[in-house]
Amino acid sequence: MTQNDALAAFLGPELFERLDWGRLTLAQRDAILSVFRVGLGAGAQSGVVSTIDCVLGRGKVLITEDGARFAARERDDAELIEDWGAGAMVAIHRQLIYRLDPYQAAEVELLQL
Repeated sequence: MTQNDALAAFLGPELFERLDWGRLTLAQRDAILSVFRVGLGAGAQSGVVSTIDCVLGRGKVLITEDGARFAARERDDAELIEDWGAGAMVAIHRQLIYRLDPYQAAEVELLQL
């Protein structure tokens, strides 16, 4: 089984197809895989790939397509997130959110309302 096969099985075919894996750079692929390796190495299914639905409050809050809400931890993180905007594909693991194109990361906290 290749890394592509393993990731497709983990994410499911629909999400894997949306990633358009063949068009991603090696750096982008490595960024995505590292999120899942860390989670799997910890013995837990971890890491989510999603699309940003909207960004609010100058990047202080982002909402993903599944309705999850995250708050930027620092001003610099909020500035990055504001630049990413709606439609950016991100990987989320623990308290980090990774933009996949181009690769950037910000610290966030899950908001529970």
